[in-house]
Amino acid sequence: MVAGEFKEEKDTEVRVELEEDDEAFNEIKEVKLTLVGRGETTRRNRPRLIKLYCRWRCKSPPELIEEAKRVGVKKTEQKLKEFYDWLRTDYEIPEKGGRRRGERGLAPRSAARVIEDVRVFYKENDIPIGNLHLPTPRKLKENFRRFLSAQDVKRMIDVCERLRDRAIILCAFQGGLGMKELITLNYGDVAEGLEKGEVPLTLHLIREKEGIEYYTFLGEDAVNTLSCYIKLRRKGSRYLSPENITHDSPLFISESNRRRKERVRAYESGINRAMQAVALKAGLISEGEKRRTINTAGIHALRASFSTILRDQGVPSDYVEEMLGHRLPYEGAYMRPTVKQLREAYIRAYPALS
Repeated sequence: MVAGEFKEEKDTEVRVELEEDDEAFNEIKEVKLTLVGRGETTRRNRPRLIKLYCRWRCKSPPELIEEAKRVGVKKTEQKLKEFYDWLRTDYEIPEKGGRRRGERGLAPRSAARVIEDVRVFYKENDIPIGNLHLPTPRKLKENFRRFLSAQDVKRMIDVCERLRDRAIILCAFQGGLGMKELITLNYGDVAEGLEKGEVPLTLHLIREKEGIEYYTFLGEDAVNTLSCYIKLRRKGSRYLSPENITHDSPLFISESNRRRKERVRAYESGINRAMQAVALKAGLISEGEKRRTINTAGIHALRASFSTILRDQGVPSDYVEEMLGHRLPYEGAYMRPTVKQLREAYIRAYPALS
């Protein structure tokens, strides 16, 4: 069977049920069960994804549930894994798919989200599908993160049009900060250090989800650029009205609509787009690479390069892991380096980051 096509021997009734409008499809009992008490976004998207699976299987929702009860959970899970493989390789991105429209194959996360909605469909209809162990996608050579040297980062800084983006690049490269840290930092996290002119500036961070408390540092380039960025926001510019920055203010704000009065925390997709444009302009990625979902010269690459440079400069591995906020092995948790030791090691390695 070709995925997404109906077999000729299928009943006309199944064709009609799957081709009817979305509102009617949502009222099918087996589908309606999955929407009870759900938010607007879920009510809008889940039926569409269930219908996609129905089309791929050439079965209506009642037929899928009847089949699952007959053949059992294991065989149903196997079908879901086959559907995942099809989504990853043969599914054609629709016209509304943005830059990737017309291409084939969903990204792993997108395909996994589709599978999760179908799994809920079965679960709400008393078919206890567990968490599927989906195959790990093969890492493509062209998606390997690049090593970015200090010279590469200088090229990025030179083509940056926004002071905010320069500060973000330098914080990721000279402090090893990941995307989550960059978008959750408040001015209060750097206020004392900036006001005192502390170089390198000590950052005391906590990864709430993992429960990890750690320290890292920002070098002179990052500190100076951050100071200029904060001054610009306080003073205001042609595009930004003057801002009263408090300790609870986001360190980095969204600039997608500079004329709006309220200040909104920078978000991941906005930063990713900015980094992709900078990497392209700096000649670190090609026009063809810009179409990929992974920016090989983005925030993750800057953070990984920070780690590599510190190790190359002789900083002990456990010091590097501490500054990256990684969980140390059990036996290492009792021998954590002090802030003074980390700072001294960072200062010795800093010239390679500048």
